Amino acid sequence: ALATYHLLLHLNWVEAVSKRFFSKTSGQARIYYALDVLLLLGFILIGITGLVISTWLNFSLSNFTLWLKTHITISIVTLTILLLKLGLHSRWIVRTTHKFLIKPVIVPARSVRQPSKVNSNRTGRREFLQVMGVVGAGAFLALVNASKSLTDAAAAQTTVDTETTVLQSSSLSSSSNCTVSCQRACSYPGHCHKYTDTNNNGRCDLGECI
Repeated sequence: ALATYHLLLHLNWVEAVSKRFFSKTSGQARIYYALDVLLLLGFILIGITGLVISTWLNFSLSNFTLWLKTHITISIVTLTILLLKLGLHSRWIVRTTHKFLIKPVIVPARSVRQPSKVNSNRTGRREFLQVMGVVGAGAFLALVNASKSLTDAAAAQTTVDTETTVLQSSSLSSSSNCTVSCQRACSYPGHCHKYTDTNNNGRCDLGECI
């Protein structure tokens, strides 16, 4: 919703750059436009893959782990593009933050001194580093969480493959039937609202032999 609102606020700019993207427009505008297109594509793919693996639609996916890995990978790439966009807009972020959070100090006109170019450059670099430090810290936490999710997905797939092999071997030596209600093999509560673990073995009961 916020991305759509942001797009509507800058709709005139989008239309203008779209018409002149391959003709008369600045290189900076082309870079901003390309980043916005990639972000839009990333958000769309995140939404599609997220719905496919969600318990809302509850699709029966034979390759669930592949969909999950694709969803996480697209999220990481989109986050990287977003970091680049925020870095390019760091000066605007700093100015806007100062405008809303810091009250201006009224100084007599005679005592006003024009800042030197060197000091201005140092201030700009310092503010840029401050913005990217805050953004980078949040991105680092997100990437750590995403990496853990990828590791969990790989581990879950290994577990499913192992259990499938065991079940196939067991079926050859036993006439008993085994039914697995869910192939996602969730390893901790939170991945699915249907998660249950009555035997307290750390695995969802729906992904085990019944």
